[in-house]
This record gives sequence, structure tokens and C-alpha cells, in this order.
Amino acid sequence: MAHSSTGVSFPALRVPAFELALMAMLALVAPPPAAHAAASADTPATATSFHCPASLAQQPVPDGLPRGWSIHGRSGELLLQRAAFYDGDPTGLGTLAPESTRRSGLTETSTWSFAAGDSAHVWLGCLYRDATAVVARPLPAGLRQCTTVLRLTTLGDPAETLSVQCR
Repeated sequence: MAHSSTGVSFPALRVPAFELALMAMLALVAPPPAAHAAASADTPATATSFHCPASLAQQPVPDGLPRGWSIHGRSGELLLQRAAFYDGDPTGLGTLAPESTRRSGLTETSTWSFAAGDSAHVWLGCLYRDATAVVARPLPAGLRQCTTVLRLTTLGDPAETLSVQCR
């Protein structure tokens, strides 16, 4: 994970197709407990940007198949679709509803607000088109509000996350 003065970035991830299916209930990216404790001690004074990996590379992996079996399907990039917030580790899949959502053309802006100290229990999840797993990380303590900006398709479906800003 790379840190910068403008926020936190994740590199692109490569996840085999069978692991995406098997890990649907697991967070793929989470700092070790010591890193979470250190993040909890920090109280952000200014806005923090979070950047989900733009895509996940999906590749069939034939390891472990019984003799005579083969995997058929296409490999490819799974594109980032949207960001979501979870009430704790995403394993339980308890997504939080935004406090407000507004649309302007093909852009959707949603805002979540947290009570003092609650952000230490909230996780940011990055969701990918056609993926069954979630790339996630806990939020640092002290955040009171997060806003996501999504680009929508002409049908109004999420196309990609443009930004995630928390303060």
C-alpha cells in the first residue's frame, strides 16, 4: 500500500478466478492488527482520499484440479464499479446505507456520516464488476463523514468510483 499526502492508494491486484469465488466472504486487503491499532490512534485533521485499485486481474488457475479436468473461461480485468461502507469487517456483508444520495446527469454523490469514534469500526470496500470478493480496509478512527462520487451508465447503474473523500 502506498501512502501520499493526498491519500492512500492501492496497486492493481491479481486474483485467480477460483479465489474470487472462494473468497466472496473475505476481505482481500486488510492491514495487520498492529497497523489497524496505529491507524486508530490517528485522528485525521483534514480530508483524506482513498483510492480503490482500478481493476483486479482475473486468471483461471488449473492447480488442484483432478486429472482429466480443465478450466474454460476468459481471463480479464474486473473493473472497479463502486465503493461501499461496512459495519465492521465485510465478511458479514453488513453494508451501511448512505445518509444522502444525489444525482446530477451521469454522476451520483453519496454521503455517510459517523458518530464520534464509530469510524474505527467502519470498513471501506471496493466492489468490482462481476467479482464475488471485496477488496477492503478499515477506516482510521476520527472520521466523521465520507463521500463517494460515482460515474453512472446511461441506465443509471454504477460504472466506476471517481472518488472517496473522508474527513
